[in-house]
Amino acid sequence: MTVQVERRSSARIDKVFRVLISTEEHGDQWFVARNISNSGMFVEMPEPLPLKTKVIVRFQQPGEASAICAIARIQNHYYFQYAGTDGIEALAGVGLRFLRFVPEVGAPPPQHLLN
Repeated sequence: MTVQVERRSSARIDKVFRVLISTEEHGDQWFVARNISNSGMFVEMPEPLPLKTKVIVRFQQPGEASAICAIARIQNHYYFQYAGTDGIEALAGVGLRFLRFVPEVGAPPPQHLLN
């Protein structure tokens, strides 16, 4: 019997949420993110951006003016095929590596964090 060893150095949170990805070349686009850790995350993208592209990731709650922002780099491309209810289905995406977190420019801080 083979025992698999976890290679990841940090824990993952398998939560699905929307993120706004911004680049100078492609503008702002909303995507679905999942499997986040303190060093990066997976983002579903039907047409992945080129490797090593630097992006701004905005984590923003609906109705909130402010966001948490991260500067990240496209580290890997992923293409998954799996058996769905209607046959073979596919999913494409990218692995992002967080470079640093930055404040949202021009956004007011959330009031509940000021008290």
